[in-house]
Amino acid sequence: MSKIAVILGNMYEDVEYTEPAKAFKENGHELTIIGVKKGEKVKGKRGNSSAIIERSVKDVLINDFDALFIPGGYSPDELRVDEDAVLFTKKIC
Repeated sequence: MSKIAVILGNMYEDVEYTEPAKAFKENGHELTIIGVKKGEKVKGKRGNSSAIIERSVKDVLINDFDALFIPGGYSPDELRVDEDAVLFTKKIC
């Protein structure tokens, strides 16, 4: 199936990440959690979920992925101030 880049920062909307991620995985898609700093733990704004950044946006290639998944909440605001995150998002879209 497809490889999906999930770009996450702190305070993402829990269900906007967890429910689609679950559905993607159940349908055979591979998810990679990407963020500003590899190994960082990010948390949902409702406190119902957390995730570990698997790869830094600096260390990935857009050609490694078929799609980009950006959960809502405050996460996109946090990522918007990081030049590498913005550049990655622009290139993949």
